[in-house]
Amino acid sequence: MSKPSPSAPGLTRGARLAALALVVLAVSGAGTGLHLWLRERARPVISALDPSIGEPGGIVRVVGRNFGAERGESRVEIAGVSPTSSSYLSWNDSLVELRVPVTVSSGLVYVQTKSGRSRPRLFMNRERLPLRPQGVLASKSGPAIEGLSAARGVVGSLLSISGLNFGANRGAGRVEFAWVGDSGFTNPGPEESSAFVPAEELSLAYESWTDKEIRVRVPDGAATGGVRVVTEKGASDAVFFRVDGGPGTKFLHDRKTYAVSYFVSLTKVKASGENELYLWIPRPAESAGQRGVRVLSQSHVPMVPEYRGVAIYRLRDLRTDAPVTVSQSYIAQVYAVSTDIRSDSVRQPPDPAPALYARFTAPDGRVPSGDPTLVGAAKKAVGRERNPHKIAESLYSMLLKEVKYTADHVHESPLEAWKDKTADAYSMAVLYCALLRASGVPALPVSGFLIGTDRKAVRHFWTEYYLYGLGWVPVDPVLGSGAEIPGFEAPLEDRTKYFGNLDNRRLAISRGVVELAPMTPGGRTAVKERQFALQDLYEEASGKLEAYSSFWSDLEVTGVY
Repeated sequence: MSKPSPSAPGLTRGARLAALALVVLAVSGAGTGLHLWLRERARPVISALDPSIGEPGGIVRVVGRNFGAERGESRVEIAGVSPTSSSYLSWNDSLVELRVPVTVSSGLVYVQTKSGRSRPRLFMNRERLPLRPQGVLASKSGPAIEGLSAARGVVGSLLSISGLNFGANRGAGRVEFAWVGDSGFTNPGPEESSAFVPAEELSLAYESWTDKEIRVRVPDGAATGGVRVVTEKGASDAVFFRVDGGPGTKFLHDRKTYAVSYFVSLTKVKASGENELYLWIPRPAESAGQRGVRVLSQSHVPMVPEYRGVAIYRLRDLRTDAPVTVSQSYIAQVYAVSTDIRSDSVRQPPDPAPALYARFTAPDGRVPSGDPTLVGAAKKAVGRERNPHKIAESLYSMLLKEVKYTADHVHESPLEAWKDKTADAYSMAVLYCALLRASGVPALPVSGFLIGTDRKAVRHFWTEYYLYGLGWVPVDPVLGSGAEIPGFEAPLEDRTKYFGNLDNRRLAISRGVVELAPMTPGGRTAVKERQFALQDLYEEASGKLEAYSSFWSDLEVTGVY
């Protein structure tokens, strides 16, 4: 029970904040920013559920703040269900007690008041928890989980899954975990995947895969709930696994769905006989915060529909002066990302570290993290600090101080931009990534588009760095610097929040450098350094194709939902 304030008897903390907001606005005529800040401070916050796993008809205590002294029109939602008035046993500013409706499944719990909606907490209905199969594994033709090496773990920790029928090698198989986003865990069947996030190939999550055992890292975006194995033979039953809180929390919310299209146009073709032209056309990237990517239409059938984030098209026997256009359109769901990081709780990973640490702390074809100038600058900024999050903060502050964003001057390389102390979005993202890697913090550049309110797509680049126990943390150095980008109005009014948080007005095309191999020996390849994907191969011609011109369009946004 909250205690009355000596200066305002009987008023709850939420009421005192609301009163303060009225006084400040009336006296000073404060603007929208202060009003929004005060409103955010008054929004209800759930700090815990007691118990978090319960029975239908049982009592659950919602602990937090800013609930209000009385319920009034406020309510609690559990897995999309609002309990009846008789279900509430007590309500005050920091505690709500209620009886769980018997019809409620597992799902997210919110508190809704006139000041807004809280962020969610997960409640599990004990009667509807997925159960580990017992005594029936031998009769199953699809994958079946017998046990887990641990009942709980943090993002990045290693989990061994034992069972049957996983397949001798992974192939197209995957391990899926309950997802941390704004959706409850409902133990979906094999055809339903919206409540799950797969272990990520990009993060080298799979350490081994045999028919009876899988060793996999808990992926970015995983939440307490079910774990299942999915193969071409179907999906296993889900087994309950608790994802412990690491050095903070990540919340994926405010979904936007984008329909987009782009094309490659080939003209001025000169050919004297049999020939081939391969096109590696990127697809929107899949991640914990960008999901449900699927094809809407394609002008040609790709030879390989999906390989490392691209669709591979094979065009045979192009004819002189016969233009060709290859187009594709996709739909993708994009979530805003909010993180709350407890800096002093950040730790280095246990030994051995996940494989992504070696990969994403090393230089590559785009990220010059071994350059002596950048290494020296990083050491000077970091000093003796060993906390990865504090290192990321120091390097970010140093970058914004040393390098100014400009859209007018495109340098030949990020190193040239560093020397010149001005950089476009590409160089800003790559430089921050290089400084992080030089300091031992895994990081990757992200390429894609910002999407304006008029559906105008603006080519853009940003960065992600990795924290063990939390996952990938987004940073947009350009928007964080306060820069204005024509055609795009930054949704996060407080630009400092672009360190650790991200808006949903964008579409990522590639995360990290995508390394591809030519299809034919001696093929003539083409690379496009500043296209909207960070891949090292776009075109390959062979045979008697003497010449052609290619045009790769930018993104066209055809729908926002």
